[in-house]
Amino acid sequence: MQLSLRIILLAGAILIISTILRSIKKKRILMERATGWVCLALLLLVIALFPGAVIKISNWLGFLSPANFVFLIVTGVLVVKAFRDTAQISIMQHKIEELAQEMALMESEAKKNEATDA
Repeated sequence: MQLSLRIILLAGAILIISTILRSIKKKRILMERATGWVCLALLLLVIALFPGAVIKISNWLGFLSPANFVFLIVTGVLVVKAFRDTAQISIMQHKIEELAQEMALMESEAKKNEATDA
């Protein structure tokens, strides 16, 4: 694996970890939401620090270049993360709709109670 790719992977991992830590410290992201990004950063570190294993695996799988294998792994991880985030957003959106309906019912009942009290 080329030295330039290893340097890019290390820099990317360090950037991801520092960004996540700053975001957690400033309370812009929850720890449970940050674990996926930390895992991605650790994966990049492992790939950058142990290129021999990546080269062997990529050769065994038939990739022409270990860089192609690395890009496939990173792309796959990001696609899985995007899918999980989409599923989580859908669940939250459903909960928001339910809460909005409950609030509307409570407000309607409160208005009826005010009308009967007056």
